[in-house]
Amino acid sequence: MRSEAVPSGDLKAEDRRVRRTRVSIRAALKRLLQDGAIDQFTIKDIAEEADIGYTTFFRHFATKEEALADFADSAAAELLSQTLPILKAADSRASCLALCHHVQANRQIWEALLTGGAAGFVRSSLARHTLEMEADWPMPQSWIPADKGTYLATGMVVETLTWWLTHAADLAPEQVAEIMDRTFVSALVGKAS
Repeated sequence: MRSEAVPSGDLKAEDRRVRRTRVSIRAALKRLLQDGAIDQFTIKDIAEEADIGYTTFFRHFATKEEALADFADSAAAELLSQTLPILKAADSRASCLALCHHVQANRQIWEALLTGGAAGFVRSSLARHTLEMEADWPMPQSWIPADKGTYLATGMVVETLTWWLTHAADLAPEQVAEIMDRTFVSALVGKAS
């Protein structure tokens, strides 16, 4: 990812401007993805939707795929913020249920991310954020190294969500949460309900 050059002056003001622009780009992507996959719009569309100049976009991202990866990363971080505290404090099924309810509440975005070309970005972001918060997760089963379990679990979460959104849309979040918990989450973290 490119970083905006910081001219002499107030570094904090520049950081706020950079953050605001990136938030605007993420919000624009969120709105655009609700109407179609990333290949259906251009960088010019993103810039217009974000209310920024076309060249401003390139101060932050080299391609629209790079901007999509950034958006997927923020969506993955938000998803984990909804589930990690529950997994730590309660049980794996409650955590799966929170995850599925969050995805259901933001279904258009998750459909666009997982079926519109960003599933790989989501998978790697979930794994990275999970590993960054490793100390906050419950102790994994002793039979699988923690980092391997993280990659396995995040891959299975992405695949299960993609299957749900594309092939099993009629299932309620509670049903998908039970499938996730019974098939892999409780087995990996050992906190079955």
